[in-house]
Amino acid sequence: MLRSPFCIVILVKQLRARNKRNTQRKAILTGGMSAQAKINSIQQTNVQVDNQPEVLLDLSVTKPNGETIHTVVRTVIPIVNIPAFQKGNIIEVKHMTIDNELKFEVVGAYVP
Repeated sequence: MLRSPFCIVILVKQLRARNKRNTQRKAILTGGMSAQAKINSIQQTNVQVDNQPEVLLDLSVTKPNGETIHTVVRTVIPIVNIPAFQKGNIIEVKHMTIDNELKFEVVGAYVP
């Protein structure tokens, strides 16, 4: 069965975007600055990555200088670690400025 060139182009773009995102996530987790974050809420999406749930974490991040930033992080949490990611819990995050935008990643998140 032949696929249209249009579908192939879209598929390639999606794969490149996913690879870029995973590369950025790994860079933030290995070279980013650490901070503490309070979980304001957690919401499961309808997506799973390698049978691990993707969630939206609404966070209040406190940087080492005392500045507090509100952010929402879309991440994949290993199913066995979900109990540690409940409302009110404090977790570690890493942050880095990429393309003039402050990006956050959750320490302990699943990165394929």
